[in-house]
Amino acid sequence: MDPVIADSRPPYLVVDSPHELARWRPLAHWLLVIPHAVIASALRTVSQVVFVVYWVMFVVTGKLHPGLYGVMVMYERYDIRTVGYLVGVSEVYPPFDFDTGSDDDGAYPPVRLTLPPVPTEVPRRAAWNVLAAIPHYLVLCVFAVAAFAVAIAGWFAVLFTGRWPVGMRAFVVRVANYGYRVWTYVVMVDRTYPRFGLPTA
Repeated sequence: MDPVIADSRPPYLVVDSPHELARWRPLAHWLLVIPHAVIASALRTVSQVVFVVYWVMFVVTGKLHPGLYGVMVMYERYDIRTVGYLVGVSEVYPPFDFDTGSDDDGAYPPVRLTLPPVPTEVPRRAAWNVLAAIPHYLVLCVFAVAAFAVAIAGWFAVLFTGRWPVGMRAFVVRVANYGYRVWTYVVMVDRTYPRFGLPTA
């Protein structure tokens, strides 16, 4: 059994769509998602560069830059919508939406990602979060491999049965939420050190 950690906070990622899909969709989605995959790949590179600038600016000024944070949020939301469509959690085609707000704008109801806003005060020691989270990176690597395998199995389940297994999809979502707990800590918008293990949602 995978470890499940109780957390009173609402999940950052919410997947709200029927588990039933047309059997042909897994095959079609791999082609239809290509434009989004290309954009998401470009945004990933931009987001990585932006994070370095964001971190250095914080070290120098002691302030988080909301605009740079918004760019990173935009990438995270765009990417998870793309991945969600790719693995078949929804039949709805995701929009080409580049909103940078921390609150999900509702442009893609099946997959919603709401992240914390930039806090007004952040202690300078938070710059070390990127190193303090190293143990979580290692744990996440293990969970990510498992989630990838489950996502592939779920893709085949839809292909042959027309339905995403409930438990399998829930596991993938919980792994993603664990990743976002760590991500919000690393980018210093959440000062609470993440718990190890999967959240309940």
